[in-house]
Amino acid sequence: MPPINQRKKVDGSTSDPAQNNDWRDTVIYELNHYGIVVRDLQKSLDFYQGLLGARIVYKGFIPPSKTDVIYLLIAGGLIELLHPAEPGPDTKFGITHIAFMSNDLDGDYERLTKLGYVGHVAPKVAGSGVGRLAFLGDPNGARIELIQRDVPMRDDPPRHAVIRAFDHYSLLANDLDGALKLYRDAMGMKVLKEMTVPHPTNPLSIVYLNWDYDVLELLHRPSPDPKAELYGHFALRVDSVDDALKYFADHGVPAEPGTPKAAGTGIGRIGIIRDPDGVKIELVDRADLRDLP
Repeated sequence: MPPINQRKKVDGSTSDPAQNNDWRDTVIYELNHYGIVVRDLQKSLDFYQGLLGARIVYKGFIPPSKTDVIYLLIAGGLIELLHPAEPGPDTKFGITHIAFMSNDLDGDYERLTKLGYVGHVAPKVAGSGVGRLAFLGDPNGARIELIQRDVPMRDDPPRHAVIRAFDHYSLLANDLDGALKLYRDAMGMKVLKEMTVPHPTNPLSIVYLNWDYDVLELLHRPSPDPKAELYGHFALRVDSVDDALKYFADHGVPAEPGTPKAAGTGIGRIGIIRDPDGVKIELVDRADLRDLP
């Protein structure tokens, strides 16, 4: 059994991801963060700290690429900001990967590549010198980082005037069966909830998977939208989407056109704001997915 990795939730209670009933043959135990490459580090910090109330929980630097690395805790969830000092012409800004924690990086990487998942970077010491990492690809093209390290980042989630919780990370899953075989069957995530947004010819299927607090949303349509973003968004839960959007607008960040609006699932309302690099942040005012019938 992997060592217990308790961490504090927003309500102050602790949890143990290793006690997941769907542990299966894996020692991947946590959905850790979205990685976001940013153009202007100070502008991004002003947004995430000043507007979203994020707290810096780790600072690092990758010398070969001259990249600043900053982890931010937002209402219990993590994002990683990566700021290259000298971005190249092909540098992609915005969300570039989704990361998971492992207690056996070499074993998990070997197991997943033997199952046919493409390995992009074999296990190695992280560029920052803290811990080890590897990268693989998922069936839909998402870049997955596996991390093995012992650096606490989740204690005492910050409070905020309107944000109540980090709700989920969202991925496009044109190949939904393939995504479920990876995240559910090979990596051991639990299916938390399944929903459908009706449409006469192209309904949206939504599957939520989780380990404890951290939730992954998979979005699938039979006829994929070629304009849909692979790393669609991350979502924050609020008491009232309308009140939250007013709060953000009063602080200089307007709502995405067309929002707020009723959620397609019929549960609550949604609003959208964007960070300085265009990353979509969804606001939801429904109940916690774990509390829905």
